Amino acid sequence: MMVFFSVFEVVEDFCYLGRFLSRTGNCDKECMIKIGKAASIFGRLVNIWKSKNISLAVKIRLYESLVISTLLYGAQSSPLSVTQMKQLEAAHHNFQRRLLGITWRDKVRNEDIRKKTGSRKLEDMIKERRLRWLGHVWRMDNSRTARQATNWKLRGYKRKPGRPRKNRVDVIKRDLRQMDLTWEEAKELANYKAEWRRRVAQCSHLDAR
Repeated sequence: MMVFFSVFEVVEDFCYLGRFLSRTGNCDKECMIKIGKAASIFGRLVNIWKSKNISLAVKIRLYESLVISTLLYGAQSSPLSVTQMKQLEAAHHNFQRRLLGITWRDKVRNEDIRKKTGSRKLEDMIKERRLRWLGHVWRMDNSRTARQATNWKLRGYKRKPGRPRKNRVDVIKRDLRQMDLTWEEAKELANYKAEWRRRVAQCSHLDAR
């Protein structure tokens, strides 16, 4: 009987299904790559953004389906830091300014830019996606891997002294506090799909005001 052994290389991060996963859970590299990919897509459509024969509504539809979808890819499962979220928001508003032909010299606020495009803050979009995905997972059967992963803890692991890095569960608990829900209350409410989505949409749209 022959036994084969495989040697796995230990790396700091690697790409899996279009996302960069870090050994430490840091999202810096993934965040920068997302912005770079979105900028590349936006740049290829520069003739469309500048065209006077294409309506603003069509331009915004293209922006949402091609550029925003790239910025949001997999974001619902990423524990983004405040700095990373600011970087994504800055890219989001910069793209919208270029789409509208507005420069920083025009001194137009980001809030006014969003009113012109009818877009929300990227943070609110990510929060809504994150909570809707959470509800979807909680409605799964207990045998599903995704459902089991929400309660999985690494045996023997202890956080190092000092301020710990926020993980996905920390971010979700913060979202639930904004909804005035405990973890157990949210799990119960998630069983009612329509009501869960209503509460999630209400929370994310209130923050957008």
